[in-house]
Amino acid sequence: MQCAGTPGSDRADCGYNSAVAQQASRKPVFPPEIAPYIDVGAYLVDSRAVAATLYLDPLLKGKELILLTRSKQSDGQATRRWKNFFLELGYHVIVIDSVAGEGLEEVLDYLANLLQRKLKVAKKLGISNATLRVVALGVPNVGKSTFLNRLIGQKRLKTGDIPGITRGRQWVRIFDDVEVLDTAGVLRDPEQINRRKPFWMLLNLMPYDYTLREQSVELLRSRLDRQAWLKLRRYYKVPDELEQPGDFWEMLEVVARYGGYTLKNDDLVDKAARRLMKDFRMGRFGRISLEQPETAVITSPFLNRPAVDDEDAM
Repeated sequence: MQCAGTPGSDRADCGYNSAVAQQASRKPVFPPEIAPYIDVGAYLVDSRAVAATLYLDPLLKGKELILLTRSKQSDGQATRRWKNFFLELGYHVIVIDSVAGEGLEEVLDYLANLLQRKLKVAKKLGISNATLRVVALGVPNVGKSTFLNRLIGQKRLKTGDIPGITRGRQWVRIFDDVEVLDTAGVLRDPEQINRRKPFWMLLNLMPYDYTLREQSVELLRSRLDRQAWLKLRRYYKVPDELEQPGDFWEMLEVVARYGGYTLKNDDLVDKAARRLMKDFRMGRFGRISLEQPETAVITSPFLNRPAVDDEDAM
């Protein structure tokens, strides 16, 4: 498999090209006809890069539950500001970490309250029972399956067809009256895909693409504050006198020096870049957020926008 623009290369994980990403972005997430029967659109968003991983579906307007995932790996203050950002726009937001189990009880309480409300309405209409239907959405590899598995816990996984509205589709029953439709990763907003790729690769949301390594490493390097650099330095056993790296090459030279090699060829540059990104994802350098709500740009046209006063618009 050859990567575009790299004659003679033979790499099995060149990553997404723009044509594939755009094609994937047009695929429907679920049949539009079942949207009216869905009660909650649970959007899993990586709290380390919220703008780069946010997906909103216009068919589920007003049913959004924003789940800021991997909270144990993001900067706590930044995550709180992101939560407030969405709250101020009128969304319900819960901060979770599926591995640690953080926030899952709050999610269950939220679903239980919605179910009780739906049951009351159903009773008034003479319906003896009702089911709360949730769809889990997010970009590829954002952690939907891990989240659902933790939500189910040790209970036996039950699946089945819902009569009428879900012919041929499998749902996961997490409680007697709550069912979740798991979905494949969603790619949208094709014009912004190239801008997001360095974030996605750094977060392991897409295959490794060596053409993006410099952008991804630079992205991480630029987000290392003094505390993160000190943790990185201790982890890689960097001498105290070594200053914080000022560019891509200096950053990878730190990793290579720790590994006992020099960046004498492209494969070793790849080796250092992969190691650095993996260690970041493992939390070796502390809790790091790649985006801040004050500066990140959310391009989704379906995001609730604050109303603009006529006077402000003049």
